Amino acid sequence: MNKTLFIIFLPILLLCNSVNAIEISRHLSTTTEPTPTFRVDPKYPKNAARNSREGWARFSFIIEKDGSVSNVITKETSGSEDITLAAKKAVMQWKYQPAMEDGEPIQQCANSVQLSFKMNKQKNSATGATRRFQHLYSKTKAALAENNYVEAKELLNKFKKIKHMHLSENNFLQLLSAQYASEIGDPALQLSHLNKISFSAEPESHQQVLSILKQKFILEIKLNQLKPAYNTFKRLEKIAADEPYLADYQALIKRVDEFVNSDKELVITADIRQDDYWYYALVRNEFTLTNITGKLTKMDIRCANKRHVYTIENNNTWKLPDAWQQCNVYIFGQNNTTFNLIEHPFKA
Repeated sequence: MNKTLFIIFLPILLLCNSVNAIEISRHLSTTTEPTPTFRVDPKYPKNAARNSREGWARFSFIIEKDGSVSNVITKETSGSEDITLAAKKAVMQWKYQPAMEDGEPIQQCANSVQLSFKMNKQKNSATGATRRFQHLYSKTKAALAENNYVEAKELLNKFKKIKHMHLSENNFLQLLSAQYASEIGDPALQLSHLNKISFSAEPESHQQVLSILKQKFILEIKLNQLKPAYNTFKRLEKIAADEPYLADYQALIKRVDEFVNSDKELVITADIRQDDYWYYALVRNEFTLTNITGKLTKMDIRCANKRHVYTIENNNTWKLPDAWQQCNVYIFGQNNTTFNLIEHPFKA
C-alpha cells in the first residue's frame, strides 16, 4: 500500500505600513536562520494505513540553541489522534543547525509546520465516510434544517467519540460545525472550525476553497485577527486574482494596516474552549490582559528569536522589546475562561 508524507513549513506573514514607514517585521541585528540537519519522517499509523485514512496536523515548536526541538504545541489537526501523535513524535526528534545572531546561537521560537499523511490513489481505496459518520452527519444536518440548535449541539458533541476520522469526514464535520456556529451567532467558533478544514488541490474544489477563504477573511477582520486576515488575503490574491471583490478586500487590508499604526487600542475578545489554550499573533509590542473571568495559568510568548513564559494576573501589561519580532502568544487556562487582550498603540 503506497503512502505519501508531506511536510509544509508555514510562513508567518506580517503587516507593514509603507506610509508611516513602520516595519513591523524589521530585524535589528544580523540573523542567520536555522537549517535542518536531521529530520525524522513520521511513521504512518498502521490502522490509518490499513483503512486508507489520511490526515494532517499543525504544530508550533521551539528550536533550542543546541539545535534540538522542544515545547511542541499542537495547533490544528484533521481529527485523527493516531496521526497527530505520529506527527508530533517525529517533530520532537528533529535536529537543526541553530539560528545565529551576531555569531552566537539563539533560540528560534516562531516555527510552524504541517505534516500531512496521504495515500496514493488506488482503485477501491476506502477514503470516504463510514456509515457511523454518515448516520450522525445526516441527523445533525436535519436538526440544523429545523433550527433545532439544542439537538444539533448534542449531536455535534457525539462526533468527539470518533477518535479516527477520514480526511473527508473531518472536512464535512468542520463545515457542518461552522454552519452551526454561524447560525447561533458565534463567529469565533465558526472561524475555529474553518481553520481545521484541509483544502483540496482538485479543480472541482476551487469554488469551495474560495468560499471558505472568503468566510475566513471576513471573520478574521471582524474578530481583529489581523495577521491571519492578511495571510488569508494573500492566498485569495493568488487563486482569485480576477475576482472583482478583491478590490474591496484590498481596501479592507489598507484600513487594517492604517489601524495597526494608529493611536487606537486594538481589543480582542478571547475565550478558552476545549483546547486548553488560546492563540494570538501580535501586531504591536505592548498589550494588556484584562477582564479575566475564570482562571489563566500561564502565557507562552514565542517570537522569532525569543521565548518567555509568564504567570498571569488580571490587568497585567507586557511591553516587548523592539528586537523581539514575529511574536505570538499562547495563553493557557481552564476551559470556559474568558478575557480581553488589548494591544496598545506604538509609542514614538
